[in-house]
Amino acid sequence: MTSNFEIGNKKRYKVSNYRTYNDKVLDTYDNCIWIPIFKLKDIDRSVVQELRDDIDKIHILDVGCATGRLLGTLSLAGAKNLYGTDIAPNILKKVKEKAKKQNIDIDLKVSDAEINIPWADNRFDVITLTGVYHHFINPEKALREMYRVLKKNGRLIIIEPRFPMVIRQVLNLYLKIFMHEGDHRFFAHEKITEVSQSVGFRVDIKPENIARFMLKTVYRK
Repeated sequence: MTSNFEIGNKKRYKVSNYRTYNDKVLDTYDNCIWIPIFKLKDIDRSVVQELRDDIDKIHILDVGCATGRLLGTLSLAGAKNLYGTDIAPNILKKVKEKAKKQNIDIDLKVSDAEINIPWADNRFDVITLTGVYHHFINPEKALREMYRVLKKNGRLIIIEPRFPMVIRQVLNLYLKIFMHEGDHRFFAHEKITEVSQSVGFRVDIKPENIARFMLKTVYRK
């Protein structure tokens, strides 16, 4: 049985997540300290490399797209069918502003991926989830939505921090007490794979280290 404290705490994470990306980091997100620390631009290049063979033809959805850094990189690499969703409407306005300046066409929709991804079944060839999984309160629900909107044999690219167990436990204890910008819980990559497989995904490319402390796994529907 779930306690009232746990339910309340989960709501607090959701509110923290929304407030952070709808207001707090709007003007600082693209210059935040985590970009050089975790070499996030290397993550973007890794995704482009993964999709390079047919990048101009496939339909790509970035879940938790924030200010659209990855979407912009994909566009520069030749992607033409780009989609993004995030829980915070104001941060999507930032994406629209940047896309307009760069003359990029991106289909953007506000959504909570754990409840509903607002596109039809079997819509996308690729879904990217980069540095977002640890924000989910119920990642299984979010993955089920991604499975629904992904085409048969479509790819799901998950990139998450990979911390040693002791560091991960300390971080999760800290987040349980204090929270940090909507971060909920960091998982071992084995657990992420277990949950992904439970909703129907299969591992296509085994986990590989990219950037700094980051792990990329490619799944297939």
